[in-house]
Amino acid sequence: MLKECHRAGIGKKLFEKAREIARSEGFSFMQVKTVKMGVYEDYDKTNLFYQALGFNELEVFPLLWDEANPCQVYIMSI
Repeated sequence: MLKECHRAGIGKKLFEKAREIARSEGFSFMQVKTVKMGVYEDYDKTNLFYQALGFNELEVFPLLWDEANPCQVYIMSI
């Protein structure tokens, strides 16, 4: 999402549509991945966005991408 589009409700609307489609297709969970909180400020905002949507931290994979970018996995029951 472009920074100039942040905080305009676009991401939330896109997520809500994706969740609606996932439910209609019979999925029980949604998962997202991002860089772990505390590594980069921009990704901290991403983490907070996912948490605000209702995602819960599941696991961190410190080397999935590389040492400088530990992968945080979030999950949500839908």
